[in-house]
Amino acid sequence: MEIKALCERQDDGWLIAVPELGNFKTTAKRLDKATEQIKLLAEQTTGESKCDIVVKVEAVMPGIICDIESAQAKMREATRLQEEASNEIRDVVGRMRDRGLTMRDIAVLLGVTPQRVAQLAPCTEASVVA
Repeated sequence: MEIKALCERQDDGWLIAVPELGNFKTTAKRLDKATEQIKLLAEQTTGESKCDIVVKVEAVMPGIICDIESAQAKMREATRLQEEASNEIRDVVGRMRDRGLTMRDIAVLLGVTPQRVAQLAPCTEASVVA
């Protein structure tokens, strides 16, 4: 069961309204305390187990919420680019190894340690020592 909590920041805490629970309203210093209180009330009201209740917090903070969403989108894009770059560098290291470059030469070209090159190098039967 999902319950929406509309949370508006006040000077000293949060004003919280929960329309699905008879327009229940409360205040809280911290959102985590409010969500716990809402779960307990929902459990008493609906008979649903507290463990099965998810409180979806919707904060009202003009300007800041948009900034949070923008930052989160950039973080997701950065993660995607990091994964893409990791795949590309592994491919480059593999191609350099195929051309006979040593780990040390590759390390100098990439500006990393030979140990890092070894981590990036694809594992092949020829590079495995018994």
